Amino acid sequence: MYTPSELKQHFRSRGEFYGVISELLSFPTKELGEAISHGALARSLRSVANSLPYEINVASPGFSDHIDPSDLEAEYIRLFDLPGEGKPCPLYTGIYAASRRDAMEELLRFYRHFGVTLNSLQHDLPDAVPTVIEFQQYLVLREGAVDGDSAQQTRVAQVDLLGRHLRPWAVATHSRLGTRSPGAFYEAVVSLANSAFAADAAYLETAVVSAPA
Repeated sequence: MYTPSELKQHFRSRGEFYGVISELLSFPTKELGEAISHGALARSLRSVANSLPYEINVASPGFSDHIDPSDLEAEYIRLFDLPGEGKPCPLYTGIYAASRRDAMEELLRFYRHFGVTLNSLQHDLPDAVPTVIEFQQYLVLREGAVDGDSAQQTRVAQVDLLGRHLRPWAVATHSRLGTRSPGAFYEAVVSLANSAFAADAAYLETAVVSAPA
């Protein structure tokens, strides 16, 4: 059992972690390239990992190797946007569902139920991986701000989002990415997402007493 103060820290650290992963899987910025090259990203990941309620490995050299920001952009486009060598690795969770349309409709119901709308100016699709991860971050922080049935419902939603959307994407992409000869950074990011989503799902399963209809 965790104390209230420990649970509060878990919400903060898990929310922060999901925010970082969403940023790392978004289109890379110049600032991200500098954070990798200067070691700031590696230090930030270690700080977040140390406060999580489970262990994840953030020691990959890919998080601190020097990289030119323009090379990072080119690598992101090559791996996740363009066809070519190896299996495609699109950054959309619905690709790995039996029906992408059904998966996107389910995500939209999730968003509406919790009062979240997509940013129409960015033309986000509901199953874009950074968007789904950002929503998971919102659910984590929301659970920490409510109690009773609302907290339980929010926790069950996190389990569903991981099991039905984020983990299938992460498992498939972790397997497929190796066929595209990835650079060290995105190989490390996808590997981290895959292992961390599994660890977070296991953590949440121990906290779900019963799932409301």
